[in-house]
Formats: sequence, C-alpha cells, structure tokens
Amino acid sequence: MSCAASRPRTKEIVDPTYPLLEANRSVIESIRRETFTYGSSDVHKLDVYYPPLPGSDGLPPILVFFYGSEDVRDAIEWTIENVAEGDSNRVFLLGHSAGGLHLASYLLLPSLYRSSSAFGRMRGAILMGVPCEILPVTKKVSVNHPLSLLRQTDDSHICSLPPVWNIMVGSEPRAISTSMRTFAREFRKRGSTVDEFVLEGHDHLSPILALSSGSGEDWSYDVVRWIMG
Repeated sequence: MSCAASRPRTKEIVDPTYPLLEANRSVIESIRRETFTYGSSDVHKLDVYYPPLPGSDGLPPILVFFYGSEDVRDAIEWTIENVAEGDSNRVFLLGHSAGGLHLASYLLLPSLYRSSSAFGRMRGAILMGVPCEILPVTKKVSVNHPLSLLRQTDDSHICSLPPVWNIMVGSEPRAISTSMRTFAREFRKRGSTVDEFVLEGHDHLSPILALSSGSGEDWSYDVVRWIMG
C-alpha cells in the first residue's frame, strides 16, 4: 500500500470550508447516490453510491462502509437483499474507528455473523483505526471489545472468516495502534489471514476525509484494486 509522508491532515481538509473537497464538488456530485431507510428509526439510513467502473464486466463487488455506531448486521442484510446493481456474492466491509469496532464485533460473534446473509458471501474486511481494546474498562466492556471477543472465539470460526486488512495511520493514538497490532498478531496466530498497513502522514480522521479530495487518497485505490481482484 502506498504510504508517502506528504498527506493532508484533518485541519487542512476541513478548515475553513472543506477547500480540497469543494474544489472537486462537481465530480463528487456527479456520482449517482440514493438514500434508503433500512430500519424503523430515523437513524437507519443508508447512502448507496453507484460509482462508474469503466471497463468492468458484470456486476461490481459491494463495499459497505461503517463510520460510527450502526446496526451492522441489519445494514449488511438490507444491502445484500436490495442493491441489485452490485454482486451480492462479493461483499466487502470497511469499518473506521467506532464503526470498525462494531464491524469487528459482528465478525467475531458466531451467532451474529453465521446467521447473517453475509456468511459465505463476504470476501474481505478492512479495519481502519479501530480501538480493539478499550482501557480502562468495566467488566461488561472487558469481555465485549474486539480483542477480548477474539480470545473467546474458537479457532474454527476464526478460520472461516475472510481475509482482513488492518490499516492504521502513522500518528494513530497509541492505545489504538497498540491494540490493532496485538489484534493482528493474535488473529494471525489463530490461523486466519491479516495484512497490516500504516498510512504515514495521516491522522486518525484524515484518510476518510481525504476521499475525493485529490490528495492523500491513494490508499483507497489500493483498496479498490484488492476488491476488484
């Protein structure tokens, strides 16, 4: 994965009026997008983007992105059942920060993941800037964070999971980078596949905010190449 040091930090992207994104407004808004409701609450909203893929044959893979606290399973279920313009047998999941925490928990709870329609359809997962261990913790939290769930889950389930990309930034908070490295090491020891990448020059939020800015988004092209195989 490309990891050059010259990257826009969050402040450069958002301050004062998202200048890098504003410069590309026409391109960004030219991408077809629809918003759907996938549950009973007002927060159960999904933005579905249909980016053009020149030269591709057949239906493109589906990438579901989680950026915060969401009902991961329900969002995935709705997407697989309703997005007809994507290949529901080639599903990839990407979770950033809290969204990645919920995604990791979804994957590591056999009763949740194996009962979902994504089981057998998911081809890869990307965890980006994920707090895999939360300290200090209460007893309830200590048994439910991703690193603890990994240690509780049996080897057969771990081996059934698709390949994982572990992505962090060079200036990631130490608690996050340490927990992600520990998670990757233990995940690999359990027999599954995980690749680790460090995006130097970025901060915790900037890789996501850089998308479509024209600067610092080269990591996303590596993701697309991986997804497209």
